[in-house]
Amino acid sequence: MGVKDSYTDFHIDFGGTSVWYHVLRGEKVFYIIEPTQSNLTLYENWVSSSQQSEMFFGDQVDRCYKLTVKQGQTLFIPTGM
Repeated sequence: MGVKDSYTDFHIDFGGTSVWYHVLRGEKVFYIIEPTQSNLTLYENWVSSSQQSEMFFGDQVDRCYKLTVKQGQTLFIPTGM
């Protein structure tokens, strides 16, 4: 469950997991990046950087998709995404 104005920074979900998100009220914004070898290397560099909090990881990769899930909608993120 997420409360108003909360967020989770870029991360890689546990291996082999898939996730369902359902929005009861408001909306939730996702930034999704394809898990290519290049993007994973960029992520490793970003996550270990002392300036991580000053850089938006989505700006480091070729493509970062923004997805907004609105009230009453459900999102399924399959394993490996």
